[in-house]
Amino acid sequence: MLATNIFSILVCLFLAHATYAFHANSSMTDDGIQSRVMLTNLATILRNAGLDVTEVSGWATRGHGQMTAVKSIICHHTAGPATGDMPSLNVIRDGTSSLAGPLAQLGLGRSGKWFVVAAGLSYHAGVVTNSALYSNANAIGIEAEGTGLPATNSGHTYWPEVQYQSYLKGVRALMKAFNVPKANVLGHKEVASPLGRKIDPNFSMDEFRNAL
Repeated sequence: MLATNIFSILVCLFLAHATYAFHANSSMTDDGIQSRVMLTNLATILRNAGLDVTEVSGWATRGHGQMTAVKSIICHHTAGPATGDMPSLNVIRDGTSSLAGPLAQLGLGRSGKWFVVAAGLSYHAGVVTNSALYSNANAIGIEAEGTGLPATNSGHTYWPEVQYQSYLKGVRALMKAFNVPKANVLGHKEVASPLGRKIDPNFSMDEFRNAL
């Protein structure tokens, strides 16, 4: 009996951990299907990983509606100014004249600091090769500050090491929290349709995934 009770407790603990990211922010429908979610634990996930986090005012209710799920994590660069820690922050939050913000849930400064911009759906992915996995409704978007030049698919020479290492650490934490497999951590350039439409981020995604 004791062994059975211990086994039951361990199973419950495993299930609680596996679904933590959603149960904190969502509810179940009557037929047991997961309802849409707001990712209101993003700041906590990143802080618990030991990262420097700034919460942008209003982020917990910001978004173009709710997320359907978190099936993937899409890495971007901002193609912004050449100097400053996170000069593109206001654009990520507010958008542009042609596309309303938020444009990503998360921003990553050159110093390695994370900025939590939105908890809901954000317009970062655009048209993708597989909307069931990589669409805005199913993917967390990270906009890391960088000029994006020169365009390259090798190494990470043009990225401050502190920023690159923070990128890895943050993505690891998000993968664990939302049960995202390494194969579903992709660069915008790998999911944008048609392929070749985007160049971000300008580092090797194979190297990045291998380091996760």
